[in-house]
Amino acid sequence: MAKNKNLKKPDSNLATQSNVLVEASYRMSVPAKRVMLMLLSQIHPGQKDVTGKIKIEAVDYAERTGVATHQAYVDIKKGCRELMRIIITTHNPKEKTSEECVVVQWMKYHDNQGWLEATFTQWISPYIHYLTKIGYTTIAVDDALRFRRFYTIRLYELMMQFNSTGERHITIENLRSAFQIEDGKYSRFIDLKNRVIDPSVNEIEKKTGWQISWDRVKSGRTITGLSFVFEKKQQKELPL
Repeated sequence: MAKNKNLKKPDSNLATQSNVLVEASYRMSVPAKRVMLMLLSQIHPGQKDVTGKIKIEAVDYAERTGVATHQAYVDIKKGCRELMRIIITTHNPKEKTSEECVVVQWMKYHDNQGWLEATFTQWISPYIHYLTKIGYTTIAVDDALRFRRFYTIRLYELMMQFNSTGERHITIENLRSAFQIEDGKYSRFIDLKNRVIDPSVNEIEKKTGWQISWDRVKSGRTITGLSFVFEKKQQKELPL
């Protein structure tokens, strides 16, 4: 770990990943996604070595997600185990290639103690460390951990990729790919709107300080994309 000795301790409320990983295709349970974010939050974006063991505690998970402690014991173990088999597909449009990998290669759960250790795979490491020279996105972990829908977390990540502009434009095709919505599911836009977009936007607005407006993007009569505009809600001044 000597390669990382000059770096500050990472902020546990921030998770950073390359934009390639933000736009990757995958689907996993909410507990698995929460564990993934908690693991990422312990990696500094400038870190060169990510081979070390990372610790997650059930008590911390419970406090940050709002679930009961006994459920947190179950979530972190099952969630981390899931990260050892869920396939994440990254895309390179320029080279017209795609790569598949898993997130975690090893875990050790400490029975009756409520904590585990895990290590990232060598294949996911290019997307989660030494990111200072490539495009990357940082999100507020405590915001994302409160979400109870996988689609909400993924939409939040895609929006935060354009946090500096407050606008995110995405095609329906790319959105479905990022969320790994299988062909035939929510094929009508009204179903996609009612089951995916509206619930995700509503949950983000309800549980964070973001205000979101969105609209359809059409090519002729066909809805081909979505346009999101978002900004932090103004905080009301407290009386003196």
